[in-house]
Amino acid sequence: MGKYKNGVHGRFSGKIGNVVGVTRRGVDYIRSVPDIRVDNPSEKQIRQRKIMAMISSWLKPIKSIIAIGFKVFTGSKTPINQVFALIFKEALIVNGNEISINYKNVVLSKGELLASFVFEILSMIDSLLNIKWQNFNASIYNKSDDKATFVIYNPTKDKFVSFVGIADREAEQAELKLPAEFSGDTVHCWMQYVDVAGDMVSTSTYLGEIVVG
Repeated sequence: MGKYKNGVHGRFSGKIGNVVGVTRRGVDYIRSVPDIRVDNPSEKQIRQRKIMAMISSWLKPIKSIIAIGFKVFTGSKTPINQVFALIFKEALIVNGNEISINYKNVVLSKGELLASFVFEILSMIDSLLNIKWQNFNASIYNKSDDKATFVIYNPTKDKFVSFVGIADREAEQAELKLPAEFSGDTVHCWMQYVDVAGDMVSTSTYLGEIVVG
């Protein structure tokens, strides 16, 4: 866009061909008309947009957890974009027009803290889950006061429930009270640790499918 001075025919306004004359704050400008592009996406582009929309929508409720879980191992990507890329590469299932997520391959945090060995998950009445684990020898990557976080996803209800810092590592168990509406549904569960300072995390562990009591 360029400025111009009045010519022999006076001020120019309106449109001639692909040139438009405009006045803004008393200054005259001329600019070209932008190209009008008709969006006519291919089937591949439509599918890619559908995939992106689906993954973005699925991750939205747990963005705060992902922001902590991937704040170190992101490279040039944001935490949410890092998880997005991992799901796209490792956990996406495309069968024709059907798109879904392989939950066991989803990683919600990535870090140096050690995971614990989860040896028992009990589904009890009143939508309670009791999870027990065993710790390894204490170290800088395995401290007794590391905070355990659990993320539960119910595909039937399309709803996440998160329990952030619900138990210390040394407790070796946690009781999760799920919504009553989850009773009878199959849910997916992930566990991860964050240290007290919030600077270190563990790589999340997928704990499997659980039928809520």
